[in-house]
Amino acid sequence: MNANDNPADLDSNPVGTSRLMQLGIGVLVLILGVGVTAGMVASRSAEEQTVPEEQSTLVEVIAVSLGEATARVESTGVVAAAQEVSMVPQVSGALTMVSDQLLPGGRFAKGALLARIDSRDYQLAADQERERLQQAEVSLALEQGRQETARREWVLLGNEGEPPDLAARKPQLRSAELALETARSGLKRAELALSRTAIRAPFNAMVLNESADIGQVVGAAPIATLVGTDRFWVNVSVPVEQLSALDIPGVRGERGSKAAIIQQLGVEQLTRSGEVLRLAGQLDPQSRTATLIVAVDDPLNLQAGTNPGLPMLPGAFVDVVIEGRAMPQTITVPRVALQDGDHVWVSQDGRLARRDVTVGWRNGDSIVLTGGLEAGEQVITTSLSFPIEGMSVQPQTRAVVKGE
Repeated sequence: MNANDNPADLDSNPVGTSRLMQLGIGVLVLILGVGVTAGMVASRSAEEQTVPEEQSTLVEVIAVSLGEATARVESTGVVAAAQEVSMVPQVSGALTMVSDQLLPGGRFAKGALLARIDSRDYQLAADQERERLQQAEVSLALEQGRQETARREWVLLGNEGEPPDLAARKPQLRSAELALETARSGLKRAELALSRTAIRAPFNAMVLNESADIGQVVGAAPIATLVGTDRFWVNVSVPVEQLSALDIPGVRGERGSKAAIIQQLGVEQLTRSGEVLRLAGQLDPQSRTATLIVAVDDPLNLQAGTNPGLPMLPGAFVDVVIEGRAMPQTITVPRVALQDGDHVWVSQDGRLARRDVTVGWRNGDSIVLTGGLEAGEQVITTSLSFPIEGMSVQPQTRAVVKGE
């Protein structure tokens, strides 16, 4: 500003004053921005230098040990008939008698009469064969007499030694003997046909279905289907890795492992005793499991007397519990410890660690493991929401479980 300028002129110039004010505000904003940035940088450095304290999850653990346990294989199966036969008449004719029990569900003892075919033609045939046999016996006796007469005549004629076969009538005697044997066979055949007019149960049986009525002419078609009642089979699917724990005739052991077969019928439960009979010849093509045949004696509980209760019928879906061998070097853990059916979590030096295990069998609320764990390891029984291997855990011992 020049000396000659008048201050009053500056005050009266609003443009100059506005510029000075804008310049001052800009400098102030710049200073504030630098200060805020410096503060943020300092705060971030302090945060990076502060390490948060790691939180440990409180878990319950059990210390496991090796032991011996009796194998127990639990599975399901379907009841099937061990004996099943379609009753096809061996002779033809009209039915003259049908048993009142020849209905679905009817039961017959071995040898009991199911139905009878008109036997008159077969009785006549048997009578004719019997007469033919008597004629053959008479013919043989006459020929034997002729042979004796021929031998005497041979001596009377002054001949010495044994007469020739033809002179001694040996061919005629042999023919008479053959005729007698033929007549005997004919009578046996006729009597067999006659006996087959009575259709009988080949074993203790129950009727599955029937198609027989009095007056019906039967021949080569079945009139009934029977199943044996002394024994049923249960086809049980078992994982291949569990077969080594069982006794299977023809594979391991002379007698099969004992089994309990259980069928739930509403509030009632049917239980039968069984025994492993054999191993089927191939694996299931879908599940790749083995099939065991378990024999169940007296499945209808007929030995109980006049009131045997509900029977266990073919086609029933049942639970099967097979008692196997005593297996050493096993570890038993609570069922809650097993995760996804193939692993457990353990506490190792305060850190979460995964152990893939081999499940032998289930025993109530416990799982018997045949591999994957070592004695003394701390198995976690607490349910973890988001388990991460290596996370910090604080174990709290609950109990010690030994192999049973």
